[in-house]
Amino acid sequence: MRKTVYRIYGGIFFALLLIPLLGMLFYRERDVNQKQAPAPFPRMQTADGAWNVHFLPELGDYFSDHFAFRWEIIQANSLIKGKFFGMSGEDSVIQGRDGYYFYENSLDSYLGKPSMDERELFGTARTLALIQEYVEKQGGSFAFAAAPNKNTLYPQLMPYYYKKIREDGDLERLQEKLEEQGVVYADLKAAFLAEDEVLYHRLDSHWNNKGAALAMGVILDALGQSHTDYGEIPYQIRRDFDGDLYEMVYPLGHRKDENVYYEKEFDFSYGEGFKSTEDMTIRTSNEKSANKHRAVVFRDSFGNSLTPFLAQEYSQGYFDRTVPYPVDMLEAEGADTLIFEIVERHLGTLAKDAPRMPAPARDYQEWGQPEVEGATMEAEETESYVKLQGTLPENGVDADSEVYVRCVSAAHTAVYEAFPLSGKADGCYRYGMYLAKDQLEPGTYIMETLCKKDGAWVTSGYINTYTKG
Repeated sequence: MRKTVYRIYGGIFFALLLIPLLGMLFYRERDVNQKQAPAPFPRMQTADGAWNVHFLPELGDYFSDHFAFRWEIIQANSLIKGKFFGMSGEDSVIQGRDGYYFYENSLDSYLGKPSMDERELFGTARTLALIQEYVEKQGGSFAFAAAPNKNTLYPQLMPYYYKKIREDGDLERLQEKLEEQGVVYADLKAAFLAEDEVLYHRLDSHWNNKGAALAMGVILDALGQSHTDYGEIPYQIRRDFDGDLYEMVYPLGHRKDENVYYEKEFDFSYGEGFKSTEDMTIRTSNEKSANKHRAVVFRDSFGNSLTPFLAQEYSQGYFDRTVPYPVDMLEAEGADTLIFEIVERHLGTLAKDAPRMPAPARDYQEWGQPEVEGATMEAEETESYVKLQGTLPENGVDADSEVYVRCVSAAHTAVYEAFPLSGKADGCYRYGMYLAKDQLEPGTYIMETLCKKDGAWVTSGYINTYTKG
């Protein structure tokens, strides 16, 4: 009798295990919005006819993304964890208080764990300062804005068991560096903290339309430009917004979030090819704008709701999400304003790549002779630029040292400042820049880096050559 029970139990157990596999024969997959495309069914042979040695691992990936009742199981798991344990069923989402959700990748910033060292903080601030220098030399205006993480503004809505290590995170530490570099900074954190109500979505990681309108005003105030005061305009609240965090936790859920809609018609129009505010590049025009400035805006996903409010204020707008940041589009677009927006949790990526713009020239000096060993440099020719990038050993450069590249030919010597980039390569700090081809006279150049070590200028020695015909 006992063996029969065991056999029945074992049969039921293995039958349940087979349901996700056998169910694929008849199960119709749900049309669920996913950030990452599901794995395709693998090919047994590669394009050149050879056996695909990765077939079995790829088949496992395919099954993981397509097995029967996948979304129903995920939904049930999230419901059980959320309703009974107050936890999120999705690792990348934190379930907070009062029905608020937060991105898990903002947790280190919330706890005060620094992700950027002193060199990276300096490099990020210096990168923005060099962009601002370029814009101002073109006769334009520049402002930088960091969209605060939701839990930075509303810590009372986070779960009680997350205890902060320190109050100042990367945003606060970077702000000090920005002040030292003289970067025009639109302090969105201070503006949002001054408001009594929560201006971020409950089920989404971003600000709502009222928050976007506030951010627009703070940015244009920093630029000294007039703008619409949405504090004086009536609005409606409608529950029709799809929250990105909620969709990650409950892929089959239908709950909507609230959003604010102002009783004011926008006058601007989108350019040709516009699909949504998530497009990589967007052009706008507003002939009725009292502000005759033209703007280039570098933005991330927080710019989805910010774009219409900025587009309303400018006669022409160019909104870009591409990296490296095409700073030279300021001139190409005939713009006189550059706005740079990025969310707090991505500050460490701001200086990951050198912005595309001509490197600023510096006065030539006979800077020091001592050499720092281990520096590298690579040159890559593009249509309009020579892209230089390389590394400096961590122990061979001061945390707050600029990086210069000296270009020497038989008839010409020039010095340009490079961007001190964030992130390390083989334990070395990175740098990069773009030289416009008209910045150098024809000839063969020997190039070397210059930086400060212990307050004294040092050179890498000659480490690369470039010939301009």
